[in-house]
Amino acid sequence: MKRVRLSNKEVKTLKETYSQLAPVLESADVVEVVQISENSALYLVDGEPLLLKATAGELGAFIVPTLYLIHKSQRGRLLPNYPRAVVDPGAVARIVNGADVMRPGIQQFIGDFNKGDVVLVADGKGRVIAISVALYPRAEMEQMQKGKVLLNVHHLGDKIWDLSLKLVKEKP
Repeated sequence: MKRVRLSNKEVKTLKETYSQLAPVLESADVVEVVQISENSALYLVDGEPLLLKATAGELGAFIVPTLYLIHKSQRGRLLPNYPRAVVDPGAVARIVNGADVMRPGIQQFIGDFNKGDVVLVADGKGRVIAISVALYPRAEMEQMQKGKVLLNVHHLGDKIWDLSLKLVKEKP
C-alpha cells in the first residue's frame, strides 16, 4: 500500500479546514495519506492511522477520527468532545456488522448536533463502537420513532479497523 507524505502546506490546509481535528495534527512530524479507494483514504500521523476520509452518500466527504485514534492512540485525549448516540445492547451487533443506526436502537443522545455532523456511536458502557454522520438534527431525531438516523462510516472490525492495525505493525 502506497503512502504519500503531505507537504507542510497540505497539513496546514487540513488543520484549517477541519479545525476540530487540528489538535491531533498539531505536533505531527510526518503526515501521510494512504488511498484506500476512490472515495476513502487514511491519514497516518507519525505512522498512526488517526484520520479517515470517507464519503457519506449525498452528504459528501468527511474527515473523521478513526476508531484507532479513539481506542489505541495517545493522541486520542486531544480529540474534542464529539456528540454521542448511546445504543441499546441489541443494536451493537448490527452496528459492528456495518448497519446504519436506526432510531429505535438509540437510548440516549449526548451533546447537540445538526444534519451532516459527525456523531460517535457508543454502547451502554460508553465504548465507542462506530463513527457516523447524522442524517437529521438531534432535535428532529428525538421526535422520531423509527427510521435510519445515523449513517455508519467506520465501525469496529471493518476493513478500516483491520487496515489500521496492519499499518501500525508495518510502521517504518
